[in-house]
Amino acid sequence: MQRAAITFRSPASCFPSKSKITSRSATTRRSFAVRAGLNDVINNVTIAIQNSPLAKGKAALAKLQAGQFDEIETGSKIDELIAGNPVVVFSFSSCPFCVKAKKILDDANVKYKAIELNQMGAEGMAIRAVLAERTGRTSMPNIWIGGQGIGGCNDGPGIVTLQKSGDLIPILQKAGAL
Repeated sequence: MQRAAITFRSPASCFPSKSKITSRSATTRRSFAVRAGLNDVINNVTIAIQNSPLAKGKAALAKLQAGQFDEIETGSKIDELIAGNPVVVFSFSSCPFCVKAKKILDDANVKYKAIELNQMGAEGMAIRAVLAERTGRTSMPNIWIGGQGIGGCNDGPGIVTLQKSGDLIPILQKAGAL
């Protein structure tokens, strides 16, 4: 194993004045470790938020924003969409995380149904409210594969995490989306 040579300005200094990485693969390994650690942190924070009073407050706010709607009818519509499609992406069309998630699916030639909630008026807000109640998540995208919620783009575990781990394609194949 090759090591990085680091020299310090003074014994009290915390910052290296020079650093020379002698192995590119060591840099790559560190980079992947940092990113993997960051994904774990994001997922842990997401879980903590979903199990906190904050999540209930966000879900209540989503319900208030939706106004008057038939929860049973909206829930049935969501159930039909999820049951009738191998992959469903509940999305906001201009949300960068939604765009990224749909690009991953497009690049893999996945058959999916995108439901652009921001283009549906009150019905879209009602769907978001019911999804929030069911999943504890008010953020978009809200992705379902083979009838199972996988979270969003980066969280819950999220489509990016599944892609990076190599688990996405087998899940999509099992769902009949490829």
